[in-house]
Amino acid sequence: MPLSVLLTPLPSACDVAVVIDVLRFTTGAAYALANGARSIVPCATLDDAQAHAGQALLAGERNAVRPEGFDLGNSPLEFTRAAVQGRDIAWTTTNGTRALAILMARQAAPERAGAGGGTAAPGNPLLVPPPVPRPFASTPSSFRPNSCDLLLASYVNLTAIVSRLERRLREDAVVAIACSGREGGFALEDSACAGALVHRLRAALGDRLTMNDDARASACIDEAYGEDFARLFRDAQHGRFLRDHGFGADLDACGALDAVQVVPRWHDGRFVAG
Repeated sequence: MPLSVLLTPLPSACDVAVVIDVLRFTTGAAYALANGARSIVPCATLDDAQAHAGQALLAGERNAVRPEGFDLGNSPLEFTRAAVQGRDIAWTTTNGTRALAILMARQAAPERAGAGGGTAAPGNPLLVPPPVPRPFASTPSSFRPNSCDLLLASYVNLTAIVSRLERRLREDAVVAIACSGREGGFALEDSACAGALVHRLRAALGDRLTMNDDARASACIDEAYGEDFARLFRDAQHGRFLRDHGFGADLDACGALDAVQVVPRWHDGRFVAG
């Protein structure tokens, strides 16, 4: 039962990929789908998102601020039932959709081979060097279908994600958890959330679960913070940035453990409630 964690969004050959962007994309996506949004189309750029104008709600941020002309920003508090029920959402962010871009970029490489042509050892994931992200497809949705099952995780849907991953790991699936990070680097809150997943999965599966070093490191971070999300977000660079820019209430929403039971899942070019 191999499980790997990627503390920055490197691609990994896997059967199930889980992307974490606690502050705030994957949290907001879980709230949006729980509140009746029909689908979420992640977009690489503002132009990609704007191509959906008139057909979908436009959501996203640049430097935490809602872009001009967009219907919604990136605050989880904005994705209420009144705002999103029955609607498609075209969404672009600085970190979360970038992490998805890097994972999708591995479509250019063989499914189980790295740039040097190596293959994964049986039963173990192969962590390949990150390719330079290619420009997205010309379609507005930007992302191409991937052979792996792609999910979005955060603290607000933690138990639902654990349940899904435990089942897949018992089926001998290879699981990779990718932390979106911040501007291409490490993000404390994403790694802590990955560690919470690791802890729960290890408790359920025991020594049958094999882990990479990043998984063990993320578990240590989770052990240091546990469910003290106020301290976690206070220590996290992006948490401080959001609070300093007037988004303190978002941090409470992002730390609402198991507030929803929705698992955002990639299906037919978009995320839907899984």
